[in-house]
Amino acid sequence: MSVVSVAQGSLALPRSIWILTAAMSVLLTARGMAVPFLIIYFGQVRGFGETVAGAGIMVNAIAGVVFTLLMAGLIDRIGTRPVLIATMVGIGLSTLALPVIDSVPAFFLVMALYGLAAQLFWPAADGLATSLISLYQAARMFALLRVANAVGIGAGGLIGGLIISGGGAAEYRIMYIVSAIGCMIAAAIVLIFIRADEKSPGQDSSFHDFGEAAGWRAVLADRRFIASQVIVFVLVAGFMQLQVAMPPYLRTEAGISESFIGGLLAFKTVLLVIFQMPVAGKIASWPRGMTLSIAGIAWMISYVLIGFSPWLFVLPIIAVCIFVVGEMLFMPTSAVVVVDLAPEKLRGRYLAVNTVAWGIGWGVSSFIAGALLSTSIPWIIWPATIAMMSAGVIGGLLYDRTAPDRYGGIAPASPIGGDTYTYRQSQEIEEFDLRHPTEYDPGASSSEDS
Repeated sequence: MSVVSVAQGSLALPRSIWILTAAMSVLLTARGMAVPFLIIYFGQVRGFGETVAGAGIMVNAIAGVVFTLLMAGLIDRIGTRPVLIATMVGIGLSTLALPVIDSVPAFFLVMALYGLAAQLFWPAADGLATSLISLYQAARMFALLRVANAVGIGAGGLIGGLIISGGGAAEYRIMYIVSAIGCMIAAAIVLIFIRADEKSPGQDSSFHDFGEAAGWRAVLADRRFIASQVIVFVLVAGFMQLQVAMPPYLRTEAGISESFIGGLLAFKTVLLVIFQMPVAGKIASWPRGMTLSIAGIAWMISYVLIGFSPWLFVLPIIAVCIFVVGEMLFMPTSAVVVVDLAPEKLRGRYLAVNTVAWGIGWGVSSFIAGALLSTSIPWIIWPATIAMMSAGVIGGLLYDRTAPDRYGGIAPASPIGGDTYTYRQSQEIEEFDLRHPTEYDPGASSSEDS
């Protein structure tokens, strides 16, 4: 049996990944109920104002980023599973506190605590997932987890919108309690049904000592990786406006109800569930930077349509259809680019930087949304977002033009047939494609040379 056939036979994802996906779907559904309506609840229903609500979400992001950077090494040392369970419980407790907030200082405090758990959740979840697979399963695995993310946001937005539609503070309190219960259920699924971290097949233990000694110094020295995360940050700051700015904008400027907004998010989810996995397979060989740039362009077009929604009711529906195209390109690509470059022993730190890019992006988008939506010309949020995202689009195109510059080329590119090929080695072998490792047969290459 050839190396190719063995590798292709192992592309099926293990049972533990499907269980983890189920747990994340429950948690993200719970979060999807809470997040899209934070600015509406605290800014409009509770009367804190959109600027204060946006600033509170910014505090959430900053606290989460700082905590994630401090604790990322702990993920590499004690394992991802216990950290993941702790973050799920932390998100649940923070959500449970949201309905009882009665002052701006308390709002900022709870949002900071929420950020601690919510931001560390992602490197813990992605780290646990990558520990359960081999590297050439990464694209399929991340596509599946991003489908779970989309399902959670869509289903959560729909459920949350139905609970609070036409109601006041009491209905919002019910929604947050239901959300907190969902977070606890997700933690229980991981605790009961998923074993402790396992080594993925073929991982090279020779990188352990390096990773332990180098730590953050090695991560920050990886210029190509840092560049990729700057691009991700800019695009995420624009991407998140669909959740952060679109709901209050459509509610106040276009007169659209919360239930319809929730329905839009659910419709987006249906499209993602149907098409994300096939799209992920099609784009696996695309240049990473170009794929991110195309996603950004799709989002910019969708925001133009949302900006004109007060004048034409059908535009939000068209905008969501275009937006989901960009999301299907962006979600798996932004995660796989991390695995492309990360040594196994530093994977927790690399994933933490990716989470930081997402966290700061969410915080920046929330602050911008809160500040601009409260002005006399709230539509300005959309041209401002488009202008910002253009920098990410240009950065993506430039990313593909730069040659891989790894610190010594020590990151394992892919384990094939028991051999681990480093990133630099993969660049020196003409027949080897890092994004399609299963198509490379070392035996065939050797026979041709002879």
